[in-house]
Amino acid sequence: MNSQKNLDQQNSFSFPKERKVQHSVDLLKNALEDKVNDLTESNKRLKRKIFDLYAIFEISRKLNSMLDLEDLLNGILETMMGQLGIRGAAIFIQRDLAQKELSIFKIRGIDLEGHADFTSFKFKQDTNLLKLLLSENEPLFLDEIKAHLKKGFTGSLMISAQGDSSKRVSGWVDSLNELSILEALECELCIPLISKKQIRGIVSLTEKTSHLTFTDSDLEFISVLTGQFTSEVENAILYESQKNINLKLRRTQRQLIQSEKLAALGQFSASVAHEINNPLGIIKNYLLILSESVKKDDANLSNLGVVKEEVDRIARIVKRLLDFCKPKNGKMFALDLVEILNQTLFLVEKQFSKRNIVIERNLPKDLPKVKGFDDEIKQVFLNLLMNSKDFMDQGGEILISAQQKEDTVEIEFSDTGCGIPEENISRVFDPFFTTKEGAEGTGLGLWICYEIIQRHGGTIVAKRKDKGTSFLITLPIASS
Repeated sequence: MNSQKNLDQQNSFSFPKERKVQHSVDLLKNALEDKVNDLTESNKRLKRKIFDLYAIFEISRKLNSMLDLEDLLNGILETMMGQLGIRGAAIFIQRDLAQKELSIFKIRGIDLEGHADFTSFKFKQDTNLLKLLLSENEPLFLDEIKAHLKKGFTGSLMISAQGDSSKRVSGWVDSLNELSILEALECELCIPLISKKQIRGIVSLTEKTSHLTFTDSDLEFISVLTGQFTSEVENAILYESQKNINLKLRRTQRQLIQSEKLAALGQFSASVAHEINNPLGIIKNYLLILSESVKKDDANLSNLGVVKEEVDRIARIVKRLLDFCKPKNGKMFALDLVEILNQTLFLVEKQFSKRNIVIERNLPKDLPKVKGFDDEIKQVFLNLLMNSKDFMDQGGEILISAQQKEDTVEIEFSDTGCGIPEENISRVFDPFFTTKEGAEGTGLGLWICYEIIQRHGGTIVAKRKDKGTSFLITLPIASS
């Protein structure tokens, strides 16, 4: 009996000891499991980071070779959508580093049929939205943007009524307009592209195709990727800008060379015309002497009359050449281009009709007047019409249209002829250059047009179209 009692007492002492051991084991086991889970999660995050870094390296390597802005932006959107599983994206950029606004450039996977004017979507640098993105300097969800802007507007209204409240209201209206753009783009996440403390672009991302939210890892990946994109976009914009500058420089050089050639030709023509006048004067004097010495019933008298008429015609041609090379001293007048064009067409319409050439007009009644000499402008119109006629042996159509564009008037002559070969377009205004066969053309008609329009402070440009050629004349509007 006593031994059994002792045994029970020993067991009662051992159970608490075993429970304590078991509890310690459980605690250790849980701690180990937690540690293993932490290590597993850390391993997953590390693998994700390694994968992201590798992806970023590959993306950067691919995009760094792109200098064409359109290709680069296409690559950026494809990368964003592919890597993050996004349904759609849009990108706005500062097309010119001197501009103070971002305009839409590329859209992928977003239906904007209900927004016919989406091409005019813009973000201004001085509005609250871009200021917010610049100050936060990180991707923001649309709900965060709305909350920030609403809070900022409410705070500004709580400030004392000193100052101009209309500016605050105007700023809020701008913010609402820009929020409506983001909503139209189904924006879930807005990413600023920032360089040198200025926003160079905005990327708007829709929700994921899986409808899952963006994770911290996604946001970290986007932040690293954005830094790469920003420098690449800026380099592409600079490259595009430099390319445009080079094109303008080459165009200016060509115009300068053309002007020098034309100036030299003008001086040469003037000297030749002046020299021709001397022998012409002598010929006219001898013709007068001969006509006085010939009897009235002599058959040669009529021949002398023909010679005199032709000599007078040469003299008129020489005078016109001298007048053309010598700038007019007369005062320019305000000219009605539509009226001058109608007068010119009256001279040629019957002739053109016989050749099966139809002339269509698209001329506004309220076209502003330009400043110039009506006879010279009429000469330009006539030369262009006759030039089109010569390239339409089988008939065709000439469309004449005009419009006001800012402080200039544009008038365009388009024909459906065989056209001027692309390689010759840049040479059509060169003196003595012609594509007409045989002795049909002297190569001076378009040169004269070019000189006249230049003298009127305008421009004339030739373009080859799918069918035929067009000449676009731009002239400054006459001041009131």
